[in-house]
Amino acid sequence: MLSLKEIEKIEKQALEQRRIYDLGDESPIGLKIFSYIENIYDSYILLYPLKTRKIAGFTRKQGEIIQIFVNTSFSLSFQVFATAHELYHLIYLKEKSIDKFIVCNDQDISESIDDTGSNIEEIKANYFAAAFLMPRSVIEDRFSNFKRKKYLEEDLVLKITELQYEYEIPYKTILKRLKELGIIGKKEFEKLKSYDEQILEYCKMLDDEMCKRINELEHSNRRKYHSLNVPKIAYDVYRNNIITISKLESIIKKYDKTLEDFRVVKPEIKPIDIDFSSFRTGDDEDDEN
Repeated sequence: MLSLKEIEKIEKQALEQRRIYDLGDESPIGLKIFSYIENIYDSYILLYPLKTRKIAGFTRKQGEIIQIFVNTSFSLSFQVFATAHELYHLIYLKEKSIDKFIVCNDQDISESIDDTGSNIEEIKANYFAAAFLMPRSVIEDRFSNFKRKKYLEEDLVLKITELQYEYEIPYKTILKRLKELGIIGKKEFEKLKSYDEQILEYCKMLDDEMCKRINELEHSNRRKYHSLNVPKIAYDVYRNNIITISKLESIIKKYDKTLEDFRVVKPEIKPIDIDFSSFRTGDDEDDEN
């Protein structure tokens, strides 16, 4: 567990990152975090669905190049949280100016309140992700009434869901922030945690637009994307006669692209029409004699 001093330090760091890059003290970041990695933090991002869930994300620094990877087999809201988690590692590697490859599994990148046994840096990265995506001031302002009076669990779940829609982050991330900031206690946290699997049912009480968006956030989009636009690079290499059309096709297929997308026409291979009747092929019975 993090000490109060460490928590305050991370809260301050997350707010400073928002202020340094003029992201607003309370503005939703959500899905914009993917473009922020590229354009604000001047790094590459790779989004790709893996068959394994043992790799949720990684951050790699080699010289001046930094790349963040996120496994898009996870839900869209988890991808947002995972990217913010990896951003913590990115900032650390930049500040320390060291080359390193940090791989995180689905236990490292976690919204769980129980961090027992986790690596301390991963715990810090999780706290940073939550603080960066969901500022303390927003939580304290939106849920101040719930702290001062009795409420129906259903009403609190809907309030969390509304914030989930607005900030595009996991239900558990908001719930954990409520526990960390003293809005709810441990007992309430445990009870409300069970609602995570029923979010899609509860969001039906909200308007259709909210319900539709939360449904998208709760599922995987299996996006395939790289800052370098690998399919286009492969196409450029092909145009310079460095790779074959078959190689181009195999590369772009990994990103669900076809030759038609690049206006490349695969040459039709016609069989060679040769009349073998005038040749002694060795198939005639006379040849055997």
